[in-house]
This record gives sequence, C-alpha cells and structure tokens, in this order.
Amino acid sequence: MGNAKRASSTATVDRDQLECVQGQIVFGRRTPDEKAPAIVVPNYENYPTVSYDVSIRSARPIVNELSLDKEGFALIPHKTGCADVRDPEIMREKYLEEMVPFIKSYFNASWVIPRREGVRIRRAAGSAIPKGGWNTVSGVREPAGVAHIDYAPVAGPMLAAAENQLQSIPIRPYSRLMLIQAWRALSPPPQDIPLALCDASTVVDTDIAVVDYASDNQNQPGSAAKSTVVQFSPAQRWYYFPEMTADELILFKGYDSDTHYRPVSPHSAFDDRRTYPNAKPRESVEARFFVYFD
Repeated sequence: MGNAKRASSTATVDRDQLECVQGQIVFGRRTPDEKAPAIVVPNYENYPTVSYDVSIRSARPIVNELSLDKEGFALIPHKTGCADVRDPEIMREKYLEEMVPFIKSYFNASWVIPRREGVRIRRAAGSAIPKGGWNTVSGVREPAGVAHIDYAPVAGPMLAAAENQLQSIPIRPYSRLMLIQAWRALSPPPQDIPLALCDASTVVDTDIAVVDYASDNQNQPGSAAKSTVVQFSPAQRWYYFPEMTADELILFKGYDSDTHYRPVSPHSAFDDRRTYPNAKPRESVEARFFVYFD
C-alpha cells in the first residue's frame, strides 16, 4: 500500500547525529506550574499555551527511511503545474484536478474525495510567531504556529461524511479511511518559516489534548471541529525539510481508521530566520484528501 512506501537502505542513519536548528514551537500547557513562557495563539485563546525552544532535525538524510505508518510523514518528489498560481479559487480547482488522481494512485486507494475547503495557501507575514488567522478578503492564511493535529480521531469520519454530503456524493461502505494532508512550498528556498513535523512514534497519548477549535472564518465548512493541541515532551523528535522546492511534496497523516497504522504526525510552523536571516516570506499550499479503501 502506498502509505507504507519507503526505499530500501543498507545503512541506518543515527538520528541523534542529524544536523539540527533551534526553533520556537508553541505547545499546550501540560500543568499549571509548567515552567515555560506563556503565549496566546489566535483560535486557541481558551486553551493555555506555552513556548519552547526545540531542536528540529533535518530529515533529508533519512528521507528514504520515513513512513506514514511509523513517523506519520514522508517527503516525495512530485511536480505541480500550479507553482505560480496564487489566486485561492483558481488554485483550488487546478490543484485538486491534478492531485486527486495522484493521491489515488500513490495510495492504491479505491476512491479519493478532496476536502474542497482544505486547499489553503499560506503566506508568512514575517512575525516571530505567526498568528494563524484567516484573511477573509484574500483567502490566504498565515502559517499555524502551534503544535497540533488538525482533527481529533472522533472528527475524522464525521468530516468525511460531511464532505460527502457537501459534494452530493452517496456514502458507500469502506474498510479503511485515511485523511491525508499534502504540503508544498511555493516560494523558492530558503523558507523563513518552514513546516516542522513530529515523529509520531515519539508521541504518547498523554501528550495530546483534545480542544474545540473554531476558525476565524465561521462560514467555512468544518470551521468548528474537535482538534488537538500537543503538549511538550523531551522525548519527542521534531524534523523539517530545509530548502524545499515546489517539486517536493510532504505527505502526512491526519486520521486513520486502521488502528494498526494509527500514528498521525503533530506539526507546526517555526521561525528559521536564525539560520536564514534574509529569507523571503514563505508561501505554501496545503490540501487534504479523504482516502478510502473497499
């Protein structure tokens, strides 16, 4: 199955020795007396959050070892014809037209339903910790600056059913459902605020807190849903892919109905201008797909 793809390798890289950068990531507060700077993140105002300086390893040397069914994310080569498109409506139509058949083929899925409102162009505004808010005029978001998994497990099948209803697609039986998120940098490298992903195998259930998330855009389907905030643990391993190009695609899992392959990857934007002080604001596109198997 495509989500288990990984290239063979004769040598295993020592992940503790990977090159890393230090990045500030916001986490949910674990205890009232947690000794970490408090910070307020839009859309999470009702949940206390704190900031940590985290070692974020370059995952490029281990790209052939990564699996969606273990770490929860992978980097693959994939060209797009939409690298220069910035209009959100045009991007959504053109991008889904090319991505849906690719996702179906990559995962050898029975059928794929895109989350149409899940195609999101993000543009960094140069703030140290991005606001993550919704611009209702341009339809462009700023990068999300809190460690999270977009949807709690209970929300996965509910959102899938809602998307089917929204697109007037009859619901049919399935043996497995995954929510796959696809992330791509549109601006040239280096990125000032790249995406960091946490190795799902280093996250335990007690690191994750379910929260009620409400987007600034209340007219967007799924704007209110059960989400999760990740709490900091020194056992967690965070990774990123430095200097991404538009011909590379990060795939990561947001939900999986198969409990044998349940790992999903927490993720967050982080400010990497310590490494690249002159980097231009990052632009990226994310899309989300419900991937079904008979």
